[in-house]
Amino acid sequence: MTQQDTIENNTVRRVIVVDDNPATRLSMINYLMLEGFTVTGVDSAHEFYLQVFAEPYAVAIIDSDLSDQNGLVVAEYTRKNTVMRVITLSEPRSSSTVLDNIKAGADINLVKPVNFQLLAACVNTLCSRINLLNYTHH
Repeated sequence: MTQQDTIENNTVRRVIVVDDNPATRLSMINYLMLEGFTVTGVDSAHEFYLQVFAEPYAVAIIDSDLSDQNGLVVAEYTRKNTVMRVITLSEPRSSSTVLDNIKAGADINLVKPVNFQLLAACVNTLCSRINLLNYTHH
């Protein structure tokens, strides 16, 4: 894939959301699509891994409390094995929870319930910082 192909395929605005709560996932997807992003939603870590090998994404939004695997493991894997930027979503437990998410590889951690305007702004910021040349080696 060349840099031109990446731009034409709009990879730089492609987002994947992994959240096992159907209502939350659908709400995030719909809001981000209204904001101009191309969004794929999955309900498990397993589906996430399958999808990220099938298509390139710029940003992964990962719920840290998934039913089939700890979201921190998913975030760490994503950081170490892809060029995607990572936003984690966590319950409002403590500052150590946020720190754990950042240590696992999150660029940004947002606390639930997520303000969708803030989420879209964070996704937009991360997308604007992506080096398109990274995608030539997907």
